[in-house]
Amino acid sequence: MSLWDYLPILVFAGLGLVIGGAILGLSKIVRPKHNPVKDLPYESGILATTPVRQRFSISFYLTAMLFIVFDIELAFIYPIAVTLRDRGTAALIVMLSFVATLVAALVYIWRKGALEWR
Repeated sequence: MSLWDYLPILVFAGLGLVIGGAILGLSKIVRPKHNPVKDLPYESGILATTPVRQRFSISFYLTAMLFIVFDIELAFIYPIAVTLRDRGTAALIVMLSFVATLVAALVYIWRKGALEWR
């Protein structure tokens, strides 16, 4: 394979960069001028009286991350369960070890108190 075989890829990448840059440049030229009134927080006809940027408790983020982790892992169980008949005992052992790992992680975070809302 020679370097000339990669020429179409380089042309395509260069063309993509040129078109992307042209679109960004055109958007800077055509966009409306900045209006500071539109930057004010406004919801349901009421101007904000408290700071818009509020700090959330770390418990919120921890609960959200734990939900996402266990939700994604549950999504991994489904394909294994669907192909369990075709794969046989090996897939069953893999799935049981995966579920055991999930249960161990859940017990660990439960004992650490990560599931309690403070």
